[in-house]
Amino acid sequence: MKFWNPSSISGKLTRTNVLVCGIALFLAYGFFLAFDLYSIRQNLVDSLDAEAAMIGENSVTALTFDDPQAADSTLAGLSQSPHVISAVITQPDGTTFAEYHTERAAANTNYTESDLNGHTGHWSRDGNLFVQHEIWFQGKSLGTVVVEAETTQLAQSARQFGFISAMILILCFLAAIAATTSIRRLITVPLSNLAETAQLVSREKNYSVRAEVPGSGDELAFLVDSFNAMLDQIQQRDQALEESRAVLEQRVKERTAELSAAYKELEAFSYSVAHDLRGPLQQITNIAFLLKMRVAEAGNEEGAKLVSKISDGSKRMSQLIDDLLSLSRATSTPLHRTAIDLSAMAQKIVDQLKAENPERKVEIELQPDAQVIADEGLMTLALENLIRNAWKYTSKREGGKIEFGIRRYGEETIYFIKDNGVGFDPQYVDRLFRPFQRLHSQSEFPGTGVGLATVQRIIARHGGRIGAVGEVDQGAEFSFTLPDAPLDGSAE
Repeated sequence: MKFWNPSSISGKLTRTNVLVCGIALFLAYGFFLAFDLYSIRQNLVDSLDAEAAMIGENSVTALTFDDPQAADSTLAGLSQSPHVISAVITQPDGTTFAEYHTERAAANTNYTESDLNGHTGHWSRDGNLFVQHEIWFQGKSLGTVVVEAETTQLAQSARQFGFISAMILILCFLAAIAATTSIRRLITVPLSNLAETAQLVSREKNYSVRAEVPGSGDELAFLVDSFNAMLDQIQQRDQALEESRAVLEQRVKERTAELSAAYKELEAFSYSVAHDLRGPLQQITNIAFLLKMRVAEAGNEEGAKLVSKISDGSKRMSQLIDDLLSLSRATSTPLHRTAIDLSAMAQKIVDQLKAENPERKVEIELQPDAQVIADEGLMTLALENLIRNAWKYTSKREGGKIEFGIRRYGEETIYFIKDNGVGFDPQYVDRLFRPFQRLHSQSEFPGTGVGLATVQRIIARHGGRIGAVGEVDQGAEFSFTLPDAPLDGSAE
């Protein structure tokens, strides 16, 4: 039933109204019942106090002339009061002067000293109500009157009022539910129609349907009308998108063909760089070597310097060609993901650097068991670039230190290469991974400025990310992530 459905607006409105009405009626019922009980009790107290005052006035003569029989006669007049079950007149010293008891009180009434001397006004004990009134004559206290009354009528009146109030409460509650049902339909029916239309649009992607606009002219009508206007706009845009999709697909095909042609041209250029330029460059290198020997034999120092510059330029050109080919391979080579050990890979690279530079004393720390799923060739190229960079930029340190390690943040694993070399200015960190961008001069640290760009492309192709932090003369740290990937053993 939508009436009580916890997920429907109709059910929520109904339950809210019922809850509010129920709480309001219950509080009103409680307040009126409490007020009625207070009023009945207070009326009984006032009545008893008036009777006690009258008895006190009529007992002045009896107390003055010490006539207990006259006082008993006065107390006997309380038999006309259905509430009173006993009464007592005491003298100033607390002794009983006269008493009155009905059959209902004969068995259980026992006035204590506390009752006679410890109270003023009125009090309750054992379910009965006691009222005390002091007797005065010519400014002198002659004694006290204490009247005891049953409260059974009070309880009976409370029960009657409670029953009547409960019936009124139930009738009001049923009337509130009936009124809520009528009001609910004015609000929920348009909203239900709107929700059904929205579900139909969402499920079938049919933007031609429209919700029924209520004739009330209120905010609900405005909401439904705005929803229909939104559907109109979506339908128009959808038609425009359908019309332009064919044009866009044709443009994509054309751009894809152009990119494919440009990619083939790039491959052809790479092949030309690898094969056509290496031949002349090797000839220049050989000629420079022969010239160096002859100039050395002739003792021509100026010529030796010039030949040395030619030889250095040839080496730099050769290194640049190698780096450009590596950069191209990092982008175009298909990925073959396998399980590899980066720690073992880093150890091989460090061993090779130590063999090439046996005079260097560098502290190396390699964390073991860095297992990843990645392309072994590309990761070797990336890790070699990072470790060689650390090796190069710690070359001017007395106690060079290079660290390869792993740290984990939650479920993510981060691999890092850290050194204590010359570092870099952190404001230029965005230039580190751009091709041919260098933060140090060629005379300080030789290089082509392509290595870190190659590393960035390799990590990006694996779906990871790379970053760097550092300070001038405080070293640098390069860190990267490699997300988990399945062992496919196939090309990307």
